[in-house]
Amino acid sequence: MKRTYRFSDGELIVADKMRLRQLLKDYECYLQNYTDIDLASPEYIARGNGFCESKYSENFIENQIEKYRQRINDIQSWLQHSDRSASTR
Repeated sequence: MKRTYRFSDGELIVADKMRLRQLLKDYECYLQNYTDIDLASPEYIARGNGFCESKYSENFIENQIEKYRQRINDIQSWLQHSDRSASTR
């Protein structure tokens, strides 16, 4: 059964348990991708205006890491609550 959930950052989603589990996997992958970024690596040099030293600012990466950590926590909490609710029925 689909329900409406609100992430800590305010974004709403409508999902069932299967969708939450898939989002959890996706967000764990996104988090891993951001934590693997090495700003010192030449791969991340911007091709833009010449003033950029990297493709991603440190603030952007830190914000994305925090965003996905919090979303992972939110989803884990929703799934645990859902499992507890199902076991008390």
